[in-house]
Amino acid sequence: SSTQSTEPVNTDYAVSLLEQLKFFYEQKLLTDVVLLVEDTEFPCHKMVLATCSSYFRAMFMSGLSESKQTHVHLRNVDPATLQIIITYAYTGNLAINDSTVEPLYETACFLQVEDVLLQCRDYLVKKINAENCVRMLSIGDLFSCSELKQSAKRMVEHKFPSVYRQEAFLQLSHELLVDVLSSDNLNVEKEETVREAAMLWLEYNMESRSQHLSSVLSQIRIDALSEVTQRAWFQGLPPNDKSVVVQGLYKSMPKFFKPRLGMTKEEMLIFMEAMSETQGEGYVMANTLPTTVVCYSPQAEKVYKLSNPPGDLQKVGTLVTPDNDVFIAGGKSYIQNLQFVIRSLVVEDGGGGGHFVFVETFQTAFYNEIMTLKKLA
Repeated sequence: SSTQSTEPVNTDYAVSLLEQLKFFYEQKLLTDVVLLVEDTEFPCHKMVLATCSSYFRAMFMSGLSESKQTHVHLRNVDPATLQIIITYAYTGNLAINDSTVEPLYETACFLQVEDVLLQCRDYLVKKINAENCVRMLSIGDLFSCSELKQSAKRMVEHKFPSVYRQEAFLQLSHELLVDVLSSDNLNVEKEETVREAAMLWLEYNMESRSQHLSSVLSQIRIDALSEVTQRAWFQGLPPNDKSVVVQGLYKSMPKFFKPRLGMTKEEMLIFMEAMSETQGEGYVMANTLPTTVVCYSPQAEKVYKLSNPPGDLQKVGTLVTPDNDVFIAGGKSYIQNLQFVIRSLVVEDGGGGGHFVFVETFQTAFYNEIMTLKKLA
């Protein structure tokens, strides 16, 4: 009986083989299938396509009539995007940038090109910000990408007061909207912000969204609203069946609510005391970060231990932004031969979306200089 060889692959030969396949593709030599997209033809090799794409592997190895096709029509695929994926199949190089990443992700999902999917996902996660997080949330949901969806949702929660008026927010699906509005982690100081977001979404297309009136408004924690807001809101409702349903809904709600994350926000002091110092050129510079970083709450008069940054960083500095994000940057990390490499680290709070979490639940409004870099008197 035949046994599968366990000999390691010669990497030089593997590179040479890939280069030959690329040459055959460019010269249209020994191709055995033609991909047709709109008016563009892509002569390719079935073996190469099946190697990188589960879609083509299933098509060419099924044993059915389609496995013998010499021409394959692909619909809803952009020729330029398909060319990028084919180039990747023959070279391993992926041309990914802000303009290509989204159509690439969609096409790679359709063709089941796993490596391209992962690279696109990682690229999108790193690019999430306040301007695009709602759209990234919809994309992650559309393509069932939990990593992208979760990272985008964290940013939406963190930046909620600035994103709920965006067009992308008003176009969210009903399911995603309810998921966001029901979150305990919304960074809002008042429930009125959530109420306004819900009403803006409903009023964006009231005719088609009126069926979701109860499910959307039930995400508002009515007892967190001021009495003036509650009274004005109910009085402003039109005297029809919908208003009766809404009022009945709220009267039946329990008379308690769980505060959102932003409602529990308080001022904190973070202490990062230097463990040792070196003196040079008139400055005292902290050499290393301590093994323990603490946070003090003046309001509660309690001390909390925070997540620790890497312990081998030297000569680092910190910054706290007006948005209460904590950054640590710079540093020299010594290695065994006593040479050193410069590296940087960004540390954000839980709203940063994907970075190393330094402040997990507490946000600081302490804007003074924290690290010990000071001029000698």
